[in-house]
Amino acid sequence: MSSIPYTIAEVTPEAVTELLSQRTGWTDLSIASLESAPVGTGQMANSYRLTLEYTIRPDGAPDTVIAKMSSTDPDSRQMGAATGAYQREVLFYQHLADLTDVRAPDCFSAQITDDHHDFLLLLEDMGPARTVEQIGGCTPDQADSALGQAAALHAGSWGHVTLTEQSWLPVEHVWNALAGELPEIVDPWLQRFGSYLEPEHVDVLHRLGREIPAWLATLSEHRTLWHGDFRLDNLLFDAQDGRTRIAVVDWQSVAAAPGVIDVSYLLGTSLTEADRVAHERALVGEYHRRLLSAGVTGYDADRCWLEYRAHALYGLVLTVPVSLGVASTERGDAMFGAMARRVAQQIVDNDSFTALTAVTG
Repeated sequence: MSSIPYTIAEVTPEAVTELLSQRTGWTDLSIASLESAPVGTGQMANSYRLTLEYTIRPDGAPDTVIAKMSSTDPDSRQMGAATGAYQREVLFYQHLADLTDVRAPDCFSAQITDDHHDFLLLLEDMGPARTVEQIGGCTPDQADSALGQAAALHAGSWGHVTLTEQSWLPVEHVWNALAGELPEIVDPWLQRFGSYLEPEHVDVLHRLGREIPAWLATLSEHRTLWHGDFRLDNLLFDAQDGRTRIAVVDWQSVAAAPGVIDVSYLLGTSLTEADRVAHERALVGEYHRRLLSAGVTGYDADRCWLEYRAHALYGLVLTVPVSLGVASTERGDAMFGAMARRVAQQIVDNDSFTALTAVTG
């Protein structure tokens, strides 16, 4: 095909026509005009809603689509390419989106350059939807709804042969590189975000720098699909004007690993400290019940709870290097600071380093 549009300025009616017309049944599709408007608050990518006017509109062709592409910020763009984030999301939509019952947007086109610096996704528009502010946090009921999606993702991929067939899914090399820098970047990170933390949280950060190899070792178990950034900014409630209860977006971190990491990360970053303490045991228990109902065997509730406690560490493993690698904004820094504080307290409350020793021992 002709040149693929990798910037919003290149997204023309002709380019979108060529991409959408490759879908089965849409061969004759023709777009006369389109309008674009920014949507979302992504840290490593930019998204736009395209409103389409057709010359020829086949059955099922949408009024709007979401165009997602590389960030225009150089630091964020470099982070997305270096970590493989852009490549992972494109490959997820090309090969894995239909593997489980998790509600991700339908993908009409997924393109990426050979150097993985530029990508384009044309996605089903899940709006209008209700978002929950990451900084303020969600309710326990909203967390439970989200964990229903996590269970669908994990149970549907549990031990699936696709996890070994897709050679890009193992992610140890990415996290060995990112998390291996923790001992050196803790102090610079504290200079930027330390005002959000208590002294005991700072102690947690320094200890994590020393014990990170033990946590990294857990990623060698390629048990399920792991979303990798399962938090409020990537969950759409009452999507499509209420027709879809909840949808999961942003698959830039998807990998093969113990899926329970998503559970720890969601509850640690997205509930207030008081709500997490009051409800986390019941929420993890309900997540485990859903796994069993979906056919998972050989994974008891005590093991699930132990792994939940140990993988609370992931919230800081992710937040510290990624927050330093993206552009500083008032909203972004406040979000990362709130997430780090909540996760550090989750680690303290759950004695996560002791749990990690039990998991890896």
